[in-house]
Amino acid sequence: MRYTYTLLLFALMAKTSFPQSMGTIEVNSDYTATLSFADSIVFIVIGNNPPLADKHFKFYDIYQSGKSCVIRGNDPKAPNTSITVKLENEKIWYGKLHFGDSTKIFYDFAKDENSKKVEKKIQEVATVQDKESKMKERMNSVLSDPIEYNTIGTIENSMTFQVGNIKNDENFTYFKLIIKNGTGSDYNIDGIYFKFVEGKRKGLKKDEAKIEERLRMVYETPITVVNAYKSIEIGYVIDRFTGSAKGTLVIQLREANGTRNPVIEISGEKILGVKVFEQKL
Repeated sequence: MRYTYTLLLFALMAKTSFPQSMGTIEVNSDYTATLSFADSIVFIVIGNNPPLADKHFKFYDIYQSGKSCVIRGNDPKAPNTSITVKLENEKIWYGKLHFGDSTKIFYDFAKDENSKKVEKKIQEVATVQDKESKMKERMNSVLSDPIEYNTIGTIENSMTFQVGNIKNDENFTYFKLIIKNGTGSDYNIDGIYFKFVEGKRKGLKKDEAKIEERLRMVYETPITVVNAYKSIEIGYVIDRFTGSAKGTLVIQLREANGTRNPVIEISGEKILGVKVFEQKL
């Protein structure tokens, strides 16, 4: 009956925390087992271990404090039984107790858990780096594509600011922008911003509602200067966004220590028709 209760208790706890196995903990009257965990112990349950009058137990004694517990075997005839440990971090550890001849006295489950955390973090970092590498490859691909758009841009103070290509994948939107400096002074790029404006249209009254969403830039090619009478192609990647056909994408270039800040406006309808990379990152 006690064993059934332990299994039921374990089943209820497993619904809220993924259990981890301790394997078999082997003890005897000469060699105790010290179990160390990554967080403080909330409780320990042993399946078959009747209590005695002097606060000891028939088969296995347990001494618990903080993140550790010590288990001693009392009876060579002690049956194999279950042990379940719950920690304050909601982690559940389970295993079997066995009275035997093993001389192992320390079980470092904190190290096991921390090693898994480090391994998981390394995998996460590798995944992020791999996605970033593929994202940069796609940006280079868009930069190398023939110019697709020839009519999206603006000319201001002998500066041409133009969109050459736009492409989407499941996460990002990639832009190839063209800057032609028709003046005798260098153009120093201070920055660029992208925003999507819902409801923006010609003749919009000041009191009419519009919603602006600033779009996060993820990556930009490292070009900061357009020399006099030169042109460049520069790449930008932003988070892919959702906008309606009635909205407008606004791209503004800013000049460092200058007033040449050209703006491009692209209709939401054109943005909805942008080509998409076939494969996922």
